[in-house]
Amino acid sequence: MLSVGMASFSNDLVMPGAWAAVMDVGGKYAGSLAGAMNMLGNMGGAISPLAIGYILTWSGNNWNLTFYLSAAVYLMGIVCWRFLDPVTPLA
Repeated sequence: MLSVGMASFSNDLVMPGAWAAVMDVGGKYAGSLAGAMNMLGNMGGAISPLAIGYILTWSGNNWNLTFYLSAAVYLMGIVCWRFLDPVTPLA
């Protein structure tokens, strides 16, 4: 429970930076970009329980695989954020 709580806390630490980057990049379209970011995040949150169920079924209830895949998704997010240029707004 402590690990899950710390993971949630760590995830929430990046949220102010994410919303600030949306305002910097979006410019006058910041609201639309923020809405798209929020919608896609919520879609991922809605689909993930179903995907985890399928992964558990296909892997013979291997919970380690689900945690490794979740970590891989977070690592892909880190890579994507490294290439974001918040100084240059969208045209």
